[in-house]
Amino acid sequence: MFDKISRLIRFNLRYLGQPPWDTGVSPPELIDFLESGMPGRALDVGCGTGTNLLTMASYDWQVVGVDIALLSVLKARWKLHQAGVQGRVQFGNVAGLLQLTESFDLVLDMGCYHSLGPRERVVYHDNLIRWLAPGGTYLQYAHLQTNSSDPHGVSDDDFLQFSRYLDLQWRKDNAEHRPDGGGGRPATWARFERPF
Repeated sequence: MFDKISRLIRFNLRYLGQPPWDTGVSPPELIDFLESGMPGRALDVGCGTGTNLLTMASYDWQVVGVDIALLSVLKARWKLHQAGVQGRVQFGNVAGLLQLTESFDLVLDMGCYHSLGPRERVVYHDNLIRWLAPGGTYLQYAHLQTNSSDPHGVSDDDFLQFSRYLDLQWRKDNAEHRPDGGGGRPATWARFERPF
């Protein structure tokens, strides 16, 4: 328990500066999705400072963001306010009893699920079923698990769990893009659809 709290505090403190994952640029996978369809309601889980919320709003999506780092939530709210975007950013745990009553046409997860422990992933799946509307899209970016003794990352078993209630449309494995231009750890993008 102490390790979990310590990790959460360290994660929150990273937002006193600019964490390396907060590039300020939305990925092409998200842009391609936004350009290919009609806008609706979008939920960004682990929204950070709101970069992707602003991008989705620029494509006329109604946006809601959730993050467990209070500093990132405050920064995201400020970004949306400064841009004049009508969106909502909540402080909360996506693997907890998060109070979201609406359903969403898009749930975006860029680097949230892959850091959850096994029990948290079970709750996340239950939440995702509630959040994602029938016919909705779940777009996920995650590190791939490289060591079975280290729970960080997603494995083929995780994809099987998602496939119990979602249809995998595509999956692209590659190396994570780092700000210095080098290749990082193995990562994946995946697009799932919830059947009607």
